[in-house]
Amino acid sequence: MHANPERRAGPVERSGTYPGRVARDVVAWLRAHPLRADTLLAVLLCLPSAGQTPAGSVEIRAAFVAVTALLATTVIFRRRYPVQAFAAAAVIGAAQITFGMAAGPAPDAALEPRVTDVAIAVLLYTLAAHRSRRASITGLVLCLVGVVAAVARWSPVYRPDSGGAVFGALAGLGGAAVTAWVLGDSVAYRYRRAHYAALEERAARLEAERDAQARIAAAAERASELQQQRARAVDESAARLRRIERDLHDGAQVRLTALALTLGEVKENLEAPDGGPDHADRVRTLVGAAHRNAKEILTELRDLARGIHPPVLDRGLRAALAALAEASPIPVLVSGAAPPRLSPAIEAIAYFCAAELLANAAKHSAAGQVTIGLADRQGSLQMTVTDDGAGGARLVPGGGLAGLLERAQTVDGRLEIDSPPGGPTVIAIDLPGHA
Repeated sequence: MHANPERRAGPVERSGTYPGRVARDVVAWLRAHPLRADTLLAVLLCLPSAGQTPAGSVEIRAAFVAVTALLATTVIFRRRYPVQAFAAAAVIGAAQITFGMAAGPAPDAALEPRVTDVAIAVLLYTLAAHRSRRASITGLVLCLVGVVAAVARWSPVYRPDSGGAVFGALAGLGGAAVTAWVLGDSVAYRYRRAHYAALEERAARLEAERDAQARIAAAAERASELQQQRARAVDESAARLRRIERDLHDGAQVRLTALALTLGEVKENLEAPDGGPDHADRVRTLVGAAHRNAKEILTELRDLARGIHPPVLDRGLRAALAALAEASPIPVLVSGAAPPRLSPAIEAIAYFCAAELLANAAKHSAAGQVTIGLADRQGSLQMTVTDDGAGGARLVPGGGLAGLLERAQTVDGRLEIDSPPGGPTVIAIDLPGHA
């Protein structure tokens, strides 16, 4: 059997990714343990200086080791105290330049330059990465001044060929200082960008939370308004039912009772064998009264039914408004067209609002002309009633306009009034297409 080529490739792929996994693990460990990493860096900086220990007495060797250890120790605390660590290293560097690089008398061997002085560049990098640019530029200037001072102390100015060596030293040491600062400043730039991005994200999140809270508050307020509107609609419905019951009880029922009594009396008179010469006139009078009662009952029932749902609305809202206009004592012009698919409840609300507004115009406005405008607003109805009367109409609690506003709000509609003194009065009613 042949081995699966994919299975054969597996070990090769794993061996190819092993160095990458090791490198990632090392970087992750260094990031997770910064103090240990800096301690390891300090040890690495001390090791090359071991071979630079000067010959001489034990005191000189001990002083050299102490200065080296002190300089390396500043690296250990560079993340927590970058300014203080850089200042300590700068003091040690200044002492090295002053006493360890003397051009005339023999320099102090314990303060001679060493490989561990690279810690100053590391500390400059840390200062640029973790502190403000003003502090890091100050550190860079100090390092460049120290480079110039060190080269001036070291430069064999009495030799005629010292120019190239001086330039090389200045370029190398100054370039190292500038490179350390640039690298640290680039890290600080990335930190600042990440910080600003986090601030922007937090601001956006706070803005979204505020918007959400505003929407929740608006929804709660809207829910409260809907509950109030529903309560008013239920109360109005109950009041309307009580009014219908009262009208039936006090009107049609009484007249039907009178009609029944009259018809009963007519029946008794007709069944009488002979009522005398005025018998026929009496029966005729009773029948006439019964007929009048029957017509009055029909009129009352028709008016009652019209108050529940006007039959004229079966022909459409515009036709119903035209019928209102014909019955109005003020000339009324109906213009525009309603949306084609209004629900019956919306048509009834618009009809009753128009009837109430026409009645108000006839009673209070002294108007000579009323215009009812209909408009289709993307399936919603906008009805405006305009009169050229005296104006001054306003919402009054318990008034007719307040009742129209509550009627419109039961279906999430709106009513707006523009009625300056002297007129004209424009009342706009916006209703949805469906309740």
